[in-house]
Amino acid sequence: MRADRHDVDVAAPHTTPLLGRASVGKLAPDRAGWRIEPRRGLLEHAVAGPATAVVLLILPALLAVLGANQAAAWLDPLAVAITTPLAERIEGWPGPLAAVLAGDYGLLTMGPLLFVWAVPTVLVYSVLISVYKASGLADRIGTAIHPLLRPVGLHGRDVTRVLMGFGCNVPAIVSTRSCSACTRPTTVGAISFGSACSYQLGATLAVFAAAGQGGLVVPYLALLVGATLVYTRLISQPSARSKLNTLLIEPRTFLTRPSFAAVGSEAQGTVWAFFRTALPTFFAIAMVASLLDWSGVLDAAGGLLAPAMAVFALPTDAALPTVLAAVRKDGILLLAEAGTVASLSAAQLLVATFLAGTVLPCLVTAITIGRELGLRFAGGLVVKQSAFAVTVAATVGWVSAAFGG
Repeated sequence: MRADRHDVDVAAPHTTPLLGRASVGKLAPDRAGWRIEPRRGLLEHAVAGPATAVVLLILPALLAVLGANQAAAWLDPLAVAITTPLAERIEGWPGPLAAVLAGDYGLLTMGPLLFVWAVPTVLVYSVLISVYKASGLADRIGTAIHPLLRPVGLHGRDVTRVLMGFGCNVPAIVSTRSCSACTRPTTVGAISFGSACSYQLGATLAVFAAAGQGGLVVPYLALLVGATLVYTRLISQPSARSKLNTLLIEPRTFLTRPSFAAVGSEAQGTVWAFFRTALPTFFAIAMVASLLDWSGVLDAAGGLLAPAMAVFALPTDAALPTVLAAVRKDGILLLAEAGTVASLSAAQLLVATFLAGTVLPCLVTAITIGRELGLRFAGGLVVKQSAFAVTVAATVGWVSAAFGG
């Protein structure tokens, strides 16, 4: 050891610095710690930052609703003019074909609602979220909102995945692989419960429009966000809520003007998934519902499900959409059927859409959770989500009924 140390001491004065023109013996340049980071903005303000981040999170949904309203003002009369004469001719046809095409749940009856309301919502929302991601704004929002999310067990960066879930839950859940171990289960739970995917949001908007209750969008989103925060707090691990759950990467990302190519590439996946998967599935749901209605099965099932709907102060007509929404969230659109929507007050419509959207994750989402985190975790999450959604819906339903809602 002494010989080795002697050799080092002899060799050291003859070495040349590796970095810069530093003096002999120095192993680092004279200046260290330099870094390039973007300027501080409104989102980095201690008070205004989190508030601004919350507004920016809600803004895409509100703009999607406004955009859908404007589109529907032009598309709805056109759709009615095309489908109504056809439906009137087909109503006289014999057998189940008339029910499938022009019945209460028929393709010509329910289909226009999907194209008039759901499609514009999907398009607008997908583009806005793509702009957030491609510009770097989504990361900035995550950093700003982190202090508000940590107490409920979420990481600031997790909000990007939750936002992605508003397009489609499946890729959002897959993207949680990059979450920390302590926050990933909570993030998956938040996506499953509170990320109203494009199909769910579009169908809900269509139901509100069919009922002439477009103003319910704001209380619906408020109820969904509030319930999601409470739910994630209940299912989160203590380690996720601790002060150790801090941002481990550079706090500010650069903002850039997103190119049309980048936005188009981001939005294309969600939009194509909607047309490739959601439309065929919705048509299948509508056809099955039409046949069940024609055969009298729905009336029989309504009698069996009446006690369950009574728990939420809802009529039996709300049972079928709730059940079908567990398979596909666009099943919520069946609440827009003329007889069903006429039987619901504004408060009941709010409870029915919330319950149908949250009581269970859609089948594809549940399968994805099982593949990513295991069947045991997926089963436990489904039970927790169902119990909490039932509790919230029943509470809101009976409180509103007590006050004459």
